[in-house]
Amino acid sequence: MGVNGTELTFVIIYFVGMIIVGIIVARKIKGSDDYLAGGRRMPFWLVTATLFATWWGGGTVLGGSGAAFTDGFHGVIYDPYGAGLTLIIAGFFFMKIVHDAKVNTAAQFFSCRYGSWAARWSGVLMVPTYILFTAVQLVAMGKIFQVLLGWPYALTILLGTAIILFYTVLGGILAVAWTDFFQVIILLAGLFIIFPLALKLAGGWNNVVAATPAAHFDFFPSKGAGLSDWLWWWGALLGVGLGTLAAPDMYQRAIVAKNGKVASASALTSGVAYWIIGVIPVYLAFIAITLIGNGTLSGTIINDDPEKLILVLARTVLHPALAGIFIASLLAAVMSSGDSAMFAPAAILSNDLYKPAYEKIKKQPLSDTGLVLSTRVSVFIIAGTALLVGFFYANMYDLLVLAFQLLFHVLFFPLVLGVYWKKANTPGAIVAMITGFGLAVGWSAVTGTLFPEPEWIWALGPGTVGGVVMVIVSLLTQKSYPPKPLISTDGRILKWPELKATE
Repeated sequence: MGVNGTELTFVIIYFVGMIIVGIIVARKIKGSDDYLAGGRRMPFWLVTATLFATWWGGGTVLGGSGAAFTDGFHGVIYDPYGAGLTLIIAGFFFMKIVHDAKVNTAAQFFSCRYGSWAARWSGVLMVPTYILFTAVQLVAMGKIFQVLLGWPYALTILLGTAIILFYTVLGGILAVAWTDFFQVIILLAGLFIIFPLALKLAGGWNNVVAATPAAHFDFFPSKGAGLSDWLWWWGALLGVGLGTLAAPDMYQRAIVAKNGKVASASALTSGVAYWIIGVIPVYLAFIAITLIGNGTLSGTIINDDPEKLILVLARTVLHPALAGIFIASLLAAVMSSGDSAMFAPAAILSNDLYKPAYEKIKKQPLSDTGLVLSTRVSVFIIAGTALLVGFFYANMYDLLVLAFQLLFHVLFFPLVLGVYWKKANTPGAIVAMITGFGLAVGWSAVTGTLFPEPEWIWALGPGTVGGVVMVIVSLLTQKSYPPKPLISTDGRILKWPELKATE
Protein backbone atom coordinates (compact mmCIF):
# COMPACT_ATOMS: atom_id res chain seq x y z
CA MET A 1 0.00 0.00 0.00
CA GLY A 2 1.55 3.26 -1.15
CA VAL A 3 1.25 6.87 -0.15
CA ASN A 4 -2.13 8.53 -0.70
CA GLY A 5 -1.85 12.32 -0.95
CA THR A 6 -5.33 13.03 0.43
CA GLU A 7 -4.82 10.81 3.48
CA LEU A 8 -1.41 12.32 4.10
CA THR A 9 -2.81 15.86 3.91
CA PHE A 10 -5.36 15.19 6.66
CA VAL A 11 -2.72 13.55 8.84
CA ILE A 12 -0.33 16.49 8.41
CA ILE A 13 -3.11 18.95 9.32
CA TYR A 14 -3.78 16.89 12.44
CA PHE A 15 -0.13 16.88 13.48
CA VAL A 16 0.24 20.60 12.94
CA GLY A 17 -2.84 21.16 15.11
CA MET A 18 -1.46 19.04 17.97
CA ILE A 19 1.90 20.81 17.83
CA ILE A 20 0.18 24.20 17.93
CA VAL A 21 -1.78 23.09 21.02
CA GLY A 22 1.47 22.00 22.65
CA ILE A 23 3.13 25.35 21.93
CA ILE A 24 0.16 27.36 23.23
CA VAL A 25 -0.06 25.32 26.43
CA ALA A 26 3.71 25.54 26.99
CA ARG A 27 3.35 29.31 27.33
CA LYS A 28 1.01 28.79 30.29
CA ILE A 29 3.58 26.81 32.29
CA LYS A 30 4.57 28.91 35.32
CA GLY A 31 6.47 26.29 37.30
CA SER A 32 6.75 22.64 38.31
CA ASP A 33 3.20 22.53 39.74
CA ASP A 34 1.80 23.45 36.32
CA TYR A 35 4.19 21.14 34.47
CA LEU A 36 3.72 18.10 36.74
CA ALA A 37 0.21 18.62 38.16
CA GLY A 38 -1.55 20.99 35.73
CA GLY A 39 -2.18 23.51 38.50
CA ARG A 40 -4.59 20.99 40.16
CA ARG A 41 -7.63 22.77 38.71
CA MET A 42 -8.92 20.70 35.78
CA PRO A 43 -12.72 20.32 35.48
CA PHE A 44 -14.73 17.10 35.14
CA TRP A 45 -15.05 17.18 31.34
CA LEU A 46 -11.32 17.65 30.78
CA VAL A 47 -10.24 15.01 33.33
CA THR A 48 -12.76 12.53 31.87
CA ALA A 49 -11.51 13.18 28.34
CA THR A 50 -7.85 12.79 29.24
CA LEU A 51 -8.52 9.61 31.27
CA PHE A 52 -10.48 8.00 28.44
CA ALA A 53 -7.90 9.07 25.87
CA THR A 54 -5.05 7.74 27.99
CA TRP A 55 -6.69 4.32 28.29
CA TRP A 56 -7.80 4.23 24.64
CA GLY A 57 -4.44 3.67 22.98
CA GLY A 58 -2.81 1.68 20.22
CA GLY A 59 -3.17 -1.54 22.19
CA THR A 60 -6.94 -1.08 22.41
CA VAL A 61 -7.62 -0.11 18.79
CA LEU A 62 -4.97 -1.87 16.72
CA GLY A 63 -3.93 -4.58 19.18
CA GLY A 64 -7.49 -5.27 20.34
CA SER A 65 -8.93 -5.59 16.85
CA GLY A 66 -6.06 -7.91 15.91
CA ALA A 67 -6.66 -10.08 18.98
CA ALA A 68 -10.42 -10.18 18.29
CA PHE A 69 -9.77 -11.18 14.66
CA THR A 70 -7.85 -14.22 15.88
CA ASP A 71 -9.67 -15.17 19.10
CA GLY A 72 -12.92 -13.19 19.28
CA PHE A 73 -14.11 -11.74 22.59
CA HIS A 74 -11.84 -14.13 24.51
CA GLY A 75 -8.88 -12.36 22.93
CA VAL A 76 -9.86 -8.99 24.42
CA ILE A 77 -10.82 -9.91 27.99
CA TYR A 78 -7.61 -8.21 29.12
CA ASP A 79 -8.39 -4.96 27.33
CA PRO A 80 -10.89 -3.27 27.12
CA TYR A 81 -12.76 -5.29 29.79
CA GLY A 82 -10.03 -5.77 32.38
CA ALA A 83 -8.62 -2.30 31.78
CA GLY A 84 -12.08 -0.72 31.97
CA LEU A 85 -12.70 -2.48 35.28
CA THR A 86 -9.65 -0.67 36.65
CA LEU A 87 -11.21 2.75 36.04
CA ILE A 88 -14.44 1.70 37.76
CA ILE A 89 -12.69 0.35 40.86
CA ALA A 90 -10.34 3.34 41.04
CA GLY A 91 -13.28 5.73 40.77
CA PHE A 92 -15.03 4.14 43.74
CA PHE A 93 -12.07 3.50 46.03
CA PHE A 94 -8.83 5.33 45.14
CA MET A 95 -9.03 8.48 42.98
CA LYS A 96 -10.31 10.81 45.71
CA ILE A 97 -7.74 9.86 48.30
CA VAL A 98 -4.86 10.16 45.80
CA HIS A 99 -6.12 13.63 44.88
CA ASP A 100 -6.41 14.62 48.53
CA ALA A 101 -2.80 13.56 49.16
CA LYS A 102 -1.65 16.47 46.93
CA VAL A 103 1.19 14.49 45.37
CA ASN A 104 2.93 15.17 42.05
CA THR A 105 3.29 11.52 41.02
CA ALA A 106 1.83 8.10 41.76
CA ALA A 107 5.11 6.97 43.34
CA GLN A 108 5.03 9.95 45.70
CA PHE A 109 1.69 8.66 47.03
CA PHE A 110 3.52 5.67 48.52
CA SER A 111 5.68 8.06 50.53
CA CYS A 112 2.49 9.45 52.09
CA ARG A 113 1.91 6.08 53.77
CA TYR A 114 5.23 4.26 53.83
CA GLY A 115 7.90 6.97 53.64
CA SER A 116 10.47 7.97 51.05
CA TRP A 117 12.20 4.60 50.67
CA ALA A 118 8.99 2.87 49.63
CA ALA A 119 8.31 5.67 47.15
CA ARG A 120 11.75 5.18 45.62
CA TRP A 121 11.32 1.42 45.37
CA SER A 122 7.90 1.83 43.79
CA GLY A 123 9.40 4.28 41.30
CA VAL A 124 12.31 2.00 40.43
CA LEU A 125 9.91 -0.89 39.74
CA MET A 126 7.13 1.19 38.17
CA VAL A 127 9.30 2.80 35.50
CA PRO A 128 10.18 -0.46 33.63
CA THR A 129 6.52 -1.47 33.39
CA TYR A 130 5.62 1.88 31.88
CA ILE A 131 8.47 1.72 29.43
CA LEU A 132 6.64 -1.34 28.05
CA PHE A 133 3.37 0.62 27.89
CA THR A 134 5.15 3.47 26.10
CA ALA A 135 6.63 0.95 23.67
CA VAL A 136 3.09 -0.21 22.79
CA GLN A 137 2.18 3.27 21.60
CA LEU A 138 5.43 3.75 19.67
CA VAL A 139 4.95 0.40 17.91
CA ALA A 140 1.41 1.47 17.00
CA MET A 141 2.68 4.77 15.58
CA GLY A 142 5.28 2.88 13.58
CA LYS A 143 2.72 0.49 12.10
CA ILE A 144 0.30 3.29 11.19
CA PHE A 145 3.02 5.27 9.41
CA GLN A 146 4.29 2.10 7.75
CA VAL A 147 0.90 1.54 6.11
CA LEU A 148 0.35 5.25 5.42
CA LEU A 149 3.77 6.07 3.96
CA GLY A 150 5.09 2.70 2.81
CA TRP A 151 8.37 3.35 4.63
CA PRO A 152 10.39 0.73 6.58
CA TYR A 153 9.16 0.09 10.12
CA ALA A 154 12.44 1.22 11.70
CA LEU A 155 12.04 4.66 10.12
CA THR A 156 8.32 5.05 10.86
CA ILE A 157 8.66 4.18 14.56
CA LEU A 158 11.40 6.82 14.83
CA LEU A 159 9.09 9.38 13.21
CA GLY A 160 6.21 8.55 15.56
CA THR A 161 8.45 8.76 18.61
CA ALA A 162 9.77 12.17 17.59
CA ILE A 163 6.27 13.63 17.17
CA ILE A 164 4.96 12.47 20.58
CA LEU A 165 8.21 13.49 22.23
CA PHE A 166 8.04 17.04 20.91
CA TYR A 167 4.82 18.25 22.49
CA THR A 168 5.13 16.10 25.64
CA VAL A 169 8.50 17.65 26.50
CA LEU A 170 7.20 21.10 25.62
CA GLY A 171 4.04 21.38 27.70
CA GLY A 172 4.09 18.65 30.37
CA ILE A 173 0.81 17.35 31.79
CA LEU A 174 -1.10 20.43 30.61
CA ALA A 175 -0.15 19.72 27.00
CA VAL A 176 -0.98 16.05 27.53
CA ALA A 177 -4.46 16.86 28.88
CA TRP A 178 -5.42 19.42 26.24
CA THR A 179 -4.16 17.37 23.31
CA ASP A 180 -6.01 14.38 24.82
CA PHE A 181 -9.24 16.39 24.80
CA PHE A 182 -9.01 17.16 21.08
CA GLN A 183 -7.79 13.64 20.33
CA VAL A 184 -10.88 12.11 21.99
CA ILE A 185 -13.12 14.12 19.66
CA ILE A 186 -11.14 12.98 16.62
CA LEU A 187 -10.89 9.32 17.61
CA LEU A 188 -14.64 9.04 18.34
CA ALA A 189 -15.42 10.71 15.03
CA GLY A 190 -13.18 8.20 13.27
CA LEU A 191 -14.88 5.19 14.85
CA PHE A 192 -18.37 6.48 14.11
CA ILE A 193 -17.37 7.11 10.49
CA ILE A 194 -15.89 3.71 9.71
CA PHE A 195 -18.25 1.39 11.59
CA PRO A 196 -21.53 2.02 9.71
CA LEU A 197 -19.79 2.16 6.33
CA ALA A 198 -17.89 -1.08 6.95
CA LEU A 199 -21.05 -2.78 8.22
CA LYS A 200 -22.95 -1.67 5.11
CA LEU A 201 -20.20 -3.03 2.85
CA ALA A 202 -20.41 -6.37 4.69
CA GLY A 203 -24.13 -6.56 3.87
CA GLY A 204 -25.46 -5.94 7.36
CA TRP A 205 -25.12 -7.47 10.79
CA ASN A 206 -26.77 -10.78 9.89
CA ASN A 207 -24.06 -11.41 7.30
CA VAL A 208 -21.37 -10.64 9.87
CA VAL A 209 -22.87 -13.09 12.37
CA ALA A 210 -23.12 -15.78 9.71
CA ALA A 211 -19.52 -15.35 8.52
CA THR A 212 -17.84 -15.06 11.93
CA PRO A 213 -17.06 -18.24 13.91
CA ALA A 214 -19.73 -18.65 16.60
CA ALA A 215 -17.10 -19.02 19.34
CA HIS A 216 -15.84 -15.49 18.56
CA PHE A 217 -19.01 -14.08 20.14
CA ASP A 218 -18.55 -15.94 23.44
CA PHE A 219 -17.62 -13.49 26.18
CA PHE A 220 -17.60 -16.10 28.95
CA PRO A 221 -16.14 -19.62 28.64
CA SER A 222 -18.50 -21.82 26.65
CA LYS A 223 -20.85 -24.41 28.14
CA GLY A 224 -18.93 -27.41 29.35
CA ALA A 225 -15.76 -25.39 29.88
CA GLY A 226 -13.42 -26.85 32.45
CA LEU A 227 -11.98 -25.28 35.59
CA SER A 228 -8.79 -24.27 33.75
CA ASP A 229 -10.82 -22.26 31.20
CA TRP A 230 -12.60 -20.34 33.94
CA LEU A 231 -9.35 -19.77 35.83
CA TRP A 232 -7.77 -18.37 32.66
CA TRP A 233 -10.79 -16.08 32.12
CA TRP A 234 -10.70 -14.69 35.66
CA GLY A 235 -6.92 -14.41 35.48
CA ALA A 236 -7.19 -12.36 32.29
CA LEU A 237 -9.89 -10.07 33.70
CA LEU A 238 -8.38 -9.54 37.14
CA GLY A 239 -4.72 -9.66 36.14
CA VAL A 240 -5.27 -6.44 34.21
CA GLY A 241 -8.32 -5.12 36.07
CA LEU A 242 -6.52 -5.20 39.41
CA GLY A 243 -3.02 -4.78 38.04
CA THR A 244 -3.58 -1.37 36.53
CA LEU A 245 -5.03 -0.03 39.78
CA ALA A 246 -1.48 1.18 40.41
CA ALA A 247 -1.12 2.81 36.97
CA PRO A 248 0.77 6.10 37.38
CA ASP A 249 -0.86 7.83 34.41
CA MET A 250 -4.34 7.17 35.84
CA TYR A 251 -3.45 8.76 39.16
CA GLN A 252 -1.82 11.65 37.33
CA ARG A 253 -5.44 12.51 36.38
CA ALA A 254 -6.52 12.34 40.02
CA ILE A 255 -3.72 14.75 40.83
CA VAL A 256 -4.71 17.33 38.18
CA ALA A 257 -8.45 17.31 39.02
CA LYS A 258 -9.84 20.36 40.80
CA ASN A 259 -11.23 18.23 43.66
CA GLY A 260 -11.65 14.65 44.81
CA LYS A 261 -15.23 14.32 43.58
CA VAL A 262 -14.17 15.31 40.06
CA ALA A 263 -11.34 12.76 40.16
CA SER A 264 -13.71 9.93 41.18
CA ALA A 265 -16.56 10.85 38.83
CA SER A 266 -14.18 11.18 35.88
CA ALA A 267 -12.78 7.68 36.44
CA LEU A 268 -16.26 6.13 36.71
CA THR A 269 -17.53 7.92 33.60
CA SER A 270 -14.50 7.11 31.48
CA GLY A 271 -14.57 3.47 32.64
CA VAL A 272 -18.18 2.94 31.53
CA ALA A 273 -17.48 4.73 28.24
CA TYR A 274 -14.42 2.55 27.72
CA TRP A 275 -16.44 -0.64 28.10
CA ILE A 276 -19.14 0.54 25.69
CA ILE A 277 -16.94 2.03 22.97
CA GLY A 278 -14.41 -0.80 23.36
CA VAL A 279 -16.85 -3.11 21.57
CA ILE A 280 -16.39 -1.22 18.27
CA PRO A 281 -12.85 -2.46 17.42
CA VAL A 282 -14.02 -6.01 18.21
CA TYR A 283 -16.96 -5.74 15.84
CA LEU A 284 -14.74 -4.17 13.18
CA ALA A 285 -12.58 -7.30 13.41
CA PHE A 286 -15.69 -9.45 12.83
CA ILE A 287 -16.64 -7.28 9.86
CA ALA A 288 -13.13 -7.78 8.45
CA ILE A 289 -13.57 -11.56 8.74
CA THR A 290 -16.77 -11.20 6.70
CA LEU A 291 -15.15 -9.01 4.03
CA ILE A 292 -12.18 -11.36 3.67
CA GLY A 293 -14.58 -14.27 3.31
CA ASN A 294 -16.53 -12.65 0.45
CA GLY A 295 -13.40 -11.42 -1.32
CA THR A 296 -13.97 -7.70 -0.71
CA LEU A 297 -10.93 -7.39 1.55
CA SER A 298 -7.53 -8.94 0.91
CA GLY A 299 -6.46 -11.12 3.78
CA THR A 300 -2.76 -11.16 2.90
CA ILE A 301 -1.60 -8.23 5.06
CA ILE A 302 -4.07 -8.99 7.86
CA ASN A 303 -3.14 -12.66 8.17
CA ASP A 304 0.53 -11.64 8.23
CA ASP A 305 -0.06 -9.01 10.95
CA PRO A 306 -3.64 -8.87 12.36
CA GLU A 307 -2.79 -5.65 14.21
CA LYS A 308 -2.87 -3.82 10.85
CA LEU A 309 -6.48 -4.93 10.33
CA ILE A 310 -8.17 -1.59 10.98
CA LEU A 311 -5.69 0.28 8.79
CA VAL A 312 -6.32 -2.05 5.85
CA LEU A 313 -10.08 -1.91 6.49
CA ALA A 314 -10.09 1.89 6.47
CA ARG A 315 -8.24 2.14 3.17
CA THR A 316 -10.61 -0.40 1.61
CA VAL A 317 -13.91 0.93 2.95
CA LEU A 318 -13.44 4.70 3.06
CA HIS A 319 -12.94 7.49 0.52
CA PRO A 320 -9.36 8.82 0.81
CA ALA A 321 -10.59 11.99 2.57
CA LEU A 322 -12.51 9.94 5.16
CA ALA A 323 -9.62 7.48 5.40
CA GLY A 324 -7.35 10.41 6.18
CA ILE A 325 -9.67 11.49 9.00
CA PHE A 326 -9.85 7.94 10.32
CA ILE A 327 -6.08 7.42 10.22
CA ALA A 328 -5.74 10.73 12.06
CA SER A 329 -8.16 9.34 14.66
CA LEU A 330 -5.98 6.24 15.07
CA LEU A 331 -2.97 8.47 15.54
CA ALA A 332 -5.01 10.45 18.08
CA ALA A 333 -5.69 7.25 20.02
CA VAL A 334 -2.04 6.30 20.01
CA MET A 335 -0.69 9.75 20.80
CA SER A 336 -3.16 10.29 23.65
CA SER A 337 -1.77 7.20 25.37
CA GLY A 338 1.80 7.70 24.20
CA ASP A 339 2.22 11.14 25.72
CA SER A 340 0.78 9.96 29.06
CA ALA A 341 2.88 6.80 29.01
CA MET A 342 6.02 8.87 28.47
CA PHE A 343 5.20 11.58 30.99
CA ALA A 344 4.08 9.53 34.01
CA PRO A 345 7.31 7.52 34.45
CA ALA A 346 9.39 10.57 33.50
CA ALA A 347 7.78 12.49 36.36
CA ILE A 348 8.62 9.61 38.70
CA LEU A 349 12.24 9.56 37.50
CA SER A 350 12.67 13.28 38.13
CA ASN A 351 10.44 13.91 41.17
CA ASP A 352 10.88 10.68 43.13
CA LEU A 353 14.34 9.43 42.13
CA TYR A 354 16.50 12.26 40.77
CA LYS A 355 15.29 15.03 43.09
CA PRO A 356 16.00 13.18 46.40
CA ALA A 357 19.39 12.04 45.09
CA TYR A 358 20.29 15.58 43.98
CA GLU A 359 19.27 17.11 47.30
CA LYS A 360 21.19 14.49 49.28
CA ILE A 361 24.39 14.98 47.26
CA LYS A 362 24.21 18.77 46.85
CA LYS A 363 22.85 19.43 50.35
CA GLN A 364 20.38 21.95 48.89
CA PRO A 365 16.84 21.85 47.41
CA LEU A 366 16.38 21.28 43.70
CA SER A 367 15.00 24.47 42.19
CA ASP A 368 11.62 24.63 40.48
CA THR A 369 13.35 25.23 37.14
CA GLY A 370 15.69 22.33 37.80
CA LEU A 371 12.76 19.97 38.47
CA VAL A 372 11.06 20.95 35.20
CA LEU A 373 14.33 20.51 33.29
CA SER A 374 15.04 17.11 34.86
CA THR A 375 11.51 15.97 33.96
CA ARG A 376 12.03 17.00 30.34
CA VAL A 377 15.31 15.09 30.22
CA SER A 378 13.54 12.10 31.79
CA VAL A 379 10.93 12.14 29.01
CA PHE A 380 13.77 11.67 26.50
CA ILE A 381 15.17 8.78 28.56
CA ILE A 382 11.80 6.99 28.73
CA ALA A 383 11.14 7.54 25.02
CA GLY A 384 14.57 6.28 24.00
CA THR A 385 14.34 3.13 26.10
CA ALA A 386 10.80 2.37 24.89
CA LEU A 387 11.95 2.90 21.32
CA LEU A 388 14.57 0.17 21.76
CA VAL A 389 11.87 -2.20 23.06
CA GLY A 390 9.68 -1.34 20.07
CA PHE A 391 12.51 -2.10 17.64
CA PHE A 392 12.98 -5.62 18.93
CA TYR A 393 9.43 -6.64 19.93
CA ALA A 394 6.55 -5.34 17.84
CA ASN A 395 3.50 -7.22 19.20
CA MET A 396 1.45 -4.45 20.80
CA TYR A 397 -1.12 -6.53 22.64
CA ASP A 398 1.52 -8.73 24.31
CA LEU A 399 3.46 -5.68 25.50
CA LEU A 400 0.25 -4.07 26.75
CA VAL A 401 -0.85 -7.10 28.78
CA LEU A 402 2.68 -7.65 30.13
CA ALA A 403 2.90 -4.04 31.35
CA PHE A 404 -0.48 -4.21 33.07
CA GLN A 405 0.21 -7.54 34.76
CA LEU A 406 3.65 -6.47 36.01
CA LEU A 407 1.95 -3.51 37.69
CA PHE A 408 -0.31 -5.97 39.53
CA HIS A 409 2.63 -8.07 40.69
CA VAL A 410 4.57 -5.06 41.96
CA LEU A 411 2.11 -2.52 43.35
CA PHE A 412 -1.43 -3.85 43.78
CA PHE A 413 -1.13 -5.03 47.39
CA PRO A 414 1.12 -2.17 48.61
CA LEU A 415 -1.48 0.26 47.22
CA VAL A 416 -4.65 -1.48 48.43
CA LEU A 417 -3.32 -2.46 51.86
CA GLY A 418 -1.71 0.95 52.25
CA VAL A 419 -5.08 2.64 51.85
CA TYR A 420 -7.30 0.09 53.61
CA TRP A 421 -5.17 -1.85 56.16
CA LYS A 422 -4.04 0.01 59.24
CA LYS A 423 -1.15 -2.37 60.02
CA ALA A 424 0.59 -2.09 56.64
CA ASN A 425 4.13 -0.82 57.12
CA THR A 426 7.25 0.12 55.18
CA PRO A 427 9.19 -3.20 55.24
CA GLY A 428 6.05 -5.11 54.27
CA ALA A 429 5.40 -2.84 51.29
CA ILE A 430 8.98 -2.90 49.99
CA VAL A 431 9.30 -6.68 50.34
CA ALA A 432 5.96 -7.15 48.53
CA MET A 433 7.13 -4.99 45.60
CA ILE A 434 10.44 -6.84 45.24
CA THR A 435 8.84 -10.29 45.68
CA GLY A 436 6.13 -9.71 43.08
CA PHE A 437 8.52 -8.26 40.52
CA GLY A 438 11.21 -10.87 41.14
CA LEU A 439 8.86 -13.86 40.89
CA ALA A 440 7.16 -12.58 37.72
CA VAL A 441 10.36 -11.67 35.86
CA GLY A 442 12.24 -14.70 37.17
CA TRP A 443 9.49 -17.11 36.10
CA SER A 444 9.44 -15.61 32.60
CA ALA A 445 13.24 -15.75 32.38
CA VAL A 446 13.44 -19.39 33.47
CA THR A 447 10.71 -20.53 31.05
CA GLY A 448 11.88 -18.27 28.21
CA THR A 449 8.38 -16.90 27.56
CA LEU A 450 6.55 -13.68 28.42
CA PHE A 451 3.46 -15.50 29.72
CA PRO A 452 4.43 -18.84 31.33
CA GLU A 453 1.88 -21.64 31.49
CA PRO A 454 -0.52 -22.03 33.17
CA GLU A 455 -1.06 -18.40 32.26
CA TRP A 456 -3.70 -17.70 34.93
CA ILE A 457 -1.22 -18.62 37.67
CA TRP A 458 1.41 -16.29 36.21
CA ALA A 459 -1.22 -13.52 35.86
CA LEU A 460 -2.18 -13.60 39.55
CA GLY A 461 0.39 -15.72 41.39
CA PRO A 462 3.53 -13.56 41.84
CA GLY A 463 1.56 -10.51 42.98
CA THR A 464 -0.59 -12.58 45.34
CA VAL A 465 2.50 -14.19 46.89
CA GLY A 466 3.88 -10.68 47.31
CA GLY A 467 0.67 -9.67 49.09
CA VAL A 468 0.86 -12.62 51.49
CA VAL A 469 4.52 -11.83 52.19
CA MET A 470 3.56 -8.20 52.84
CA VAL A 471 1.02 -9.18 55.48
CA ILE A 472 3.48 -11.53 57.20
CA VAL A 473 6.39 -9.07 57.18
CA SER A 474 4.17 -6.19 58.32
CA LEU A 475 2.86 -8.20 61.28
CA LEU A 476 6.35 -9.37 62.26
CA THR A 477 7.81 -5.85 62.19
CA GLN A 478 5.06 -3.85 63.91
CA LYS A 479 7.30 -2.90 66.84
CA SER A 480 10.52 -2.19 64.94
CA TYR A 481 8.73 -0.34 62.11
CA PRO A 482 5.42 1.00 63.46
CA PRO A 483 2.79 1.69 60.76
CA LYS A 484 2.41 5.32 59.74
CA PRO A 485 -0.79 7.26 59.11
CA LEU A 486 -1.72 8.16 55.56
CA ILE A 487 -0.82 11.83 55.22
CA SER A 488 -0.90 14.44 52.46
CA THR A 489 2.23 16.22 51.26
CA ASP A 490 1.14 19.33 53.18
CA GLY A 491 1.00 17.36 56.45
CA ARG A 492 -2.75 16.69 56.80
CA ILE A 493 -3.59 13.25 58.21
CA LEU A 494 -5.98 11.51 55.80
CA LYS A 495 -6.39 8.20 57.67
CA TRP A 496 -5.46 6.73 61.07
CA PRO A 497 -4.55 9.85 63.07
CA GLU A 498 -3.87 7.63 66.08
CA LEU A 499 -0.70 6.36 64.37
CA LYS A 500 2.43 8.44 64.85
CA ALA A 501 3.72 10.11 61.67
CA THR A 502 7.44 9.39 61.27
CA GLU A 503 9.83 9.31 58.33
